[in-house]
Amino acid sequence: MTENLKREEARRRAKLLSLDGYTIDLDVSEATSKATTFGVVSRIELKAAERGDTFLDFIGADVSSVKIDDAVVPFTFDGARVTVEIPEGHHAVEVAGRGIYSTTGEGLHRFRDPVDGQTYLYTQFEPADARRVYPNFEQPDLKATFTISITAPAAWVVLSNGEATGTGAAGANSRGEELTRTQFATTKRMSTYLTAFIGGPYHAFADSTEVDGQEVKLGFYCRTSLKDHFDLQDISTVTKQGLALLPQVFDYPYVWGKYDSVFVPEYNLGAMENPGCVTFSEDAYIFRGQSTRSQRASRANTILHEMSHMWFGDLVTPVWWDDLWLKESFAEFMGAWSMVAATQYTEAWENFAGARVAWALRNDQYPTTHPIVADVVDLEAADQVFDGITYAKGAAVLRQLVAWVGEKEFFAGAALLFKDRAFSNATLDDLLGALETTSGKDVRGWARHWLETAGVSSVTIERGPHGVTLRQVGVDPAGAPITRPHHLNVSGWRLDGDRLVRTGATDVELTDAVVVDWDEIGADADLILPNDHALSYLKISFDERSLAAALAHELDEPLAQCVVSSALWEMVRDGLLPAVGYADFTARSAQGTSSGLLAARTLNSVSALRAYTKADVREAELESFFDAAVTNIAGDPDTRLIWSRAAARAGQSLPSRADAVVRLLENTDDQDLRWAYLAALAATGTVSQDELDSELARTGTAADVVAHMYATASMPGTAADTLAKVLAGGLSNDHVQALIDGLRQPLRAAEKTAALGDYFGQLTEIWSTRSQEIAERIIYGLYPMTDLGEATSPQEHPDVVAAGQWLDANPEAPGALRKVILDCRDEHLRMLRAQAA
Repeated sequence: MTENLKREEARRRAKLLSLDGYTIDLDVSEATSKATTFGVVSRIELKAAERGDTFLDFIGADVSSVKIDDAVVPFTFDGARVTVEIPEGHHAVEVAGRGIYSTTGEGLHRFRDPVDGQTYLYTQFEPADARRVYPNFEQPDLKATFTISITAPAAWVVLSNGEATGTGAAGANSRGEELTRTQFATTKRMSTYLTAFIGGPYHAFADSTEVDGQEVKLGFYCRTSLKDHFDLQDISTVTKQGLALLPQVFDYPYVWGKYDSVFVPEYNLGAMENPGCVTFSEDAYIFRGQSTRSQRASRANTILHEMSHMWFGDLVTPVWWDDLWLKESFAEFMGAWSMVAATQYTEAWENFAGARVAWALRNDQYPTTHPIVADVVDLEAADQVFDGITYAKGAAVLRQLVAWVGEKEFFAGAALLFKDRAFSNATLDDLLGALETTSGKDVRGWARHWLETAGVSSVTIERGPHGVTLRQVGVDPAGAPITRPHHLNVSGWRLDGDRLVRTGATDVELTDAVVVDWDEIGADADLILPNDHALSYLKISFDERSLAAALAHELDEPLAQCVVSSALWEMVRDGLLPAVGYADFTARSAQGTSSGLLAARTLNSVSALRAYTKADVREAELESFFDAAVTNIAGDPDTRLIWSRAAARAGQSLPSRADAVVRLLENTDDQDLRWAYLAALAATGTVSQDELDSELARTGTAADVVAHMYATASMPGTAADTLAKVLAGGLSNDHVQALIDGLRQPLRAAEKTAALGDYFGQLTEIWSTRSQEIAERIIYGLYPMTDLGEATSPQEHPDVVAAGQWLDANPEAPGALRKVILDCRDEHLRMLRAQAA
């Protein structure tokens, strides 16, 4: 099979072909039965520049026929490509085949609800899984219109990108269920990965809003068993606010007709921007029990992120995945910007600075880091640039760009790009040209520093008699000094009571070094903050006095709080601040700390105490944090919930606190929190299988099944059986992840290692026999992150050595697989260095 499309192959095919439109007939009439395949016919109107062999992409069970202009023609099919000769000129190419239902969240995913036994279908295609459902030319620059029809059980809700234009009876299936064929309106020109096919007894909520004087129908959908938990008021409000804002900001109308939001199970992503039919993860955004404001704000961010894709990504699409940032960085930025501009969740940049930037910094410090404008040679590489660099670093850099060129000029450039490239594709050069036109600035020079280089720099702080010297320090992956231009807001803070208050601030431009006069930020400041307002992307190296103040006292401004908290976390990861120091700082978090920041701090603290402390003191330090978490379960609902979750996470490593966890379990009726406590008891061996089974029998939803699997896999003595289930295959993506998470329990480390045996000897087989999505989950999840132990240095640790030997012995292994091992080894070394320190 030739699944891994190369960039050069895509370029050659784009020179040969131009597309007009697809007509897709999908037949899922047997989806409710045990059938593993579905029927599909794909007809493509196209023009070939010359006669020649080319291929359509289709990862399916079989291809029964290929026709050109209704005449049957010879073809070959290798399981991933349908190769056929196409004459020069205009033609209609029709391919009939059978696709395979997915349980991995790729292609056409089929889910059976354990509550009511109903079957639900949805698709997820980015970056290149439309070919798992219908034959096509799977590359973003071969855009076309799509006319879609779906044959399915008549009782189902059936959705696609366009609005349904008619239905007709289509007989009955093998189960005697009546069928209908639903026809959808032809779409505007778009890329294959943006098509959507939804089917099942989804519960529908209907609404509408006026956009540019026209009514846009809004549909909101979820599984019937979750309808009572669906927060229609908040979700619909944010959707309407976004549709009122973005056409005005972009000076370009919303062009995709209706706007459906479908919340689906076992989703691999947070959401996907299919025009007119956006899909969301129900696990992430439908809250069965308690939720914090930060969780609801995260949902609002995602709604607006996906909505901004209707322009950045759907209307104007990157030519190839090198320029993925042209849509994802912009959508990440616009999600936060729009929240502040249009919704009640005005703390968006606080949440971004307190959590999302950490994702970017982690990815940007791996040996496999890449520029924001990445070099993506094939589809396997494309799958791996959906990362913190493309999303969060890109958004942080755009925030810097907006601060530099001006917000008005930035949005005028975006509007110019939309007008010039609507329903087509764009490159970096197209964007830079538009921004230079509207701003009059050397945006290309800025791009060379920010978009075309990798790595992260730090700003150091040196106090002097007349002011503060800030210096940019750091090298890129090639060892060259980083000299990016930073537009910074530098501030001074002084202790006032128990809080640090701002005494002054000024804007500066930093490339190498800059001196800030004391008069501008306040003489004798207790803390100097060189990236106030989170305007740029860099790490902060605090001077000794600033560090002491940051650890001892909260700042009285939320965004500055988040910047400081993020900087302290980076110091922990760099081995410059002990994990216990950060955990103590977290435990002292002041009342009123935002739920987003508090959640990030508690999650980081448990992770740090588990990984970055020596084994002989780890339990005592986790016990101290657990006790502080239990003490802090007070105050407002968000604070109580966050500290309850923190206690459950810490309790997974503490048999000594099992009795306290039992008391917490007895005092909550929130089902998700109950499972968190039960998982902690399972990990410490203080709950029985019968008790876990009884809890599942009492509830039994899909989320409860996953939580039960996780808790069971966390129990002592289960590692060998759990590992066998993971490696046997056939499980859904959520179930695989639950079992892996159970295997990764800290108290199961030795048991997992014994059951796994030679991890590195199994890598090639795991990678080659599974989809990339599942293979990555297994390989990341099972990587041996073992403690320092008797090794004299991190570099001499046996598992670090074994990883290096595998990399040396397998230079021809797929680049995506090598990236996983390189990043895991780097994370392991970081952990071991912190333990050694």
